Amino acid sequence: MVKKILLFMLVVIITTIGAVFGTLFFKSIDPYAGINTFSTNKVNLVVEDRLIETCNYPITNDNKVLIPVNIIKKYICEDIELSDKYNRVYLNIKNPKFRLESEELDMRMEQEVRLNFATEKINDIEYLNIKGLEKIFDITIDYIEASNLLIIDSFKDITYIGKIKDNTRLRPRKNVFSFSLDKLQEGEKLIVFEKSKGWLKVRTEEGYIGYVQDKKVDIVAKENDIDKQLNKIREAWKVSGKINLAWDYIGKNLPDLEKEDKIEGLDVISPTWFSVVDSNGFVVNNADFKYVNDSHEKGYKVWGLINNSFDKDLTKELLADEAAQENVINQIIIYSSIYNLDGINIDFENVYYEDKDRLTIFVDKLTDALKKQNLIVSMDMTIPSSSPIWSKFYDREKLSQILDYCIVMTYDEHWAASPVSGSVASIGWVDKGIQKTLQYIPKEKLLMGIPLYTREWEETILENGKINVKSKALSMAKVKERIEKYNPEIVWLDDTGQHYIEYMQDGKKYRIWIEDEKSIELKANLVYKYDLAGAASWQKGFEEEGIWEVLNRVLKGNEEYARKSTSIIKN
Repeated sequence: MVKKILLFMLVVIITTIGAVFGTLFFKSIDPYAGINTFSTNKVNLVVEDRLIETCNYPITNDNKVLIPVNIIKKYICEDIELSDKYNRVYLNIKNPKFRLESEELDMRMEQEVRLNFATEKINDIEYLNIKGLEKIFDITIDYIEASNLLIIDSFKDITYIGKIKDNTRLRPRKNVFSFSLDKLQEGEKLIVFEKSKGWLKVRTEEGYIGYVQDKKVDIVAKENDIDKQLNKIREAWKVSGKINLAWDYIGKNLPDLEKEDKIEGLDVISPTWFSVVDSNGFVVNNADFKYVNDSHEKGYKVWGLINNSFDKDLTKELLADEAAQENVINQIIIYSSIYNLDGINIDFENVYYEDKDRLTIFVDKLTDALKKQNLIVSMDMTIPSSSPIWSKFYDREKLSQILDYCIVMTYDEHWAASPVSGSVASIGWVDKGIQKTLQYIPKEKLLMGIPLYTREWEETILENGKINVKSKALSMAKVKERIEKYNPEIVWLDDTGQHYIEYMQDGKKYRIWIEDEKSIELKANLVYKYDLAGAASWQKGFEEEGIWEVLNRVLKGNEEYARKSTSIIKN
């Protein structure tokens, strides 16, 4: 009996000692070493020699690498600021480590520039896509599919590479009695981070972090030839046939071009990405690296659009401040490099007439800087008219000498707040608008704007007999829905070059001058009538599928088709 009691006590003592020793042992283990802390169904993140333990894991999909902003700030770039305004992060840079396309452009970076990048909120956590931003953050990114591991390293001039001499084991601590994290075979390579008391802290090719005896490893210093240039000067653009451009309005949800079919005949896509939002020249950036890659895969050139928020007072302050203008230019230069843009489309509207000359000077400075990258620069303009803040502020003749292309927006003949109903772009109005524009801009530099939308006009007869008019912009699909719902008579109007419908609903008359394949073909034929550089359509997503077939046939047609088209218009 006594022996049993003594044996039991001995077991208890041994167990207790083992538990205490085990606790002390495991507490001494480097918490960032080892595969035992890896999540098996999430993307694990390693930054240099640290496994980042977090509840908010990285997300890698669709050519994106999304990292929680708080992790970026803590482990990658402490200078970024997260703001609820515009849902983005901000980063001030001055004399950065990255390089632009030329030394002349690099010199502009001696001034501080405030960059911004849109974030994505996922499960109430703000993520930033760092794919394409590696040189901005001075890092490299490597995803190891086998271990579902994302590795981020800072740029280094020298990396120390270890090569296993004899089979050995990766340990969680500097002790041969600690358990084995992994078997290391002769010839296997490692990245070495530090050496201490006969041990090396290393990371294996699979991304596992731990310690190995230095006597088991040969170390070689590898000099890294790091390319810190964001981009190269673009090659000259050669377009086949007439230019076919489509503006892509970017709202809250970014379209996934990868899932869309290639649009045959489309040369250029112009996403509405950049907006000047204050008088200091701060530009809100909504550009996306994947969008550009997908566009290039489909053969499209990407001309990022910059607008002035259509604010004439903001624009007046901007054009009166040279430093603010330089700020705008420097931001656009960097974004053009980061996202590998092919061009910039300037969409400044609603400007005071007295700022006409200052606007021209600003466009000249912006174009001159962008030409250092060999980008194509275009600008949108209204049809010439007597309106000071809608049309007269464009010095079309001087601007056409500065720019590669000018785009005349031959639509909104009857605008949203028009007091009378009417066509958005009747064929005669468009024709005359082109004729007026050609008085200032040479035909080889002019693109004609084409509307892919129309307006539904609501007319209400008031008690005094007057007609109150309201309008709503409609896509081509929405017009089809109206036709299917109300079954109106569809008539062709020769004077506008459009189909027309009207119907009554709740005592109100509704009228629509329709844009469809026939009306778009008539307008597109004007490109050949006046031998213009091409056409630009507002906006992608409002069209029916057949519209692209029409534009491809007309704008990319052969000379015989061009002569036929011109003959049809003249007759």
